[in-house]
Amino acid sequence: MNIEAINKMSDKFKCIVSKTRTTHSQTVLRNLTKTMKRRVKIIILTTIIALIGIVGFIGFGLYAMEIEDHYGDLQEIYYESENGDIIVNKKTSEFGIIEKNWKRINIRTQKKDSTDLYNWIYQNGTESKVEIYRPKNGKIELNGITYLELKNMIDKSEFKLITKN
Repeated sequence: MNIEAINKMSDKFKCIVSKTRTTHSQTVLRNLTKTMKRRVKIIILTTIIALIGIVGFIGFGLYAMEIEDHYGDLQEIYYESENGDIIVNKKTSEFGIIEKNWKRINIRTQKKDSTDLYNWIYQNGTESKVEIYRPKNGKIELNGITYLELKNMIDKSEFKLITKN
């Protein structure tokens, strides 16, 4: 072999080695950026989930505080009652149907269309004792019924006692 042939082979080898090195370094760089992108995505996703959890926790706390501020000692009635439950005021011999939304309970009676639970229980500035009943067999229509008829229905166990204060 002559020197020219060795130089040509050397140049080819250098070219192959340099291509291999470039390809290898590019592959390493590409893998590094993929793992970095993956880590960044995981960190961002974890941060977003944590922020949503914290905001949700604070929101639920503010919601519970709103209920406690408005109803005070009556918040147990708020949490345990449902739409369509019957509320009976023992002191005034009145009754009504509970209409509940996400923030308030309104009482629909035969006299008034809608009254807030707090105002209905604290009539004339004094607290009256109430009991909440749920119909056992679904929904019961109370139009035109008197307090005594409702009392008889309760005595016949057509309603289940939910709570009382």
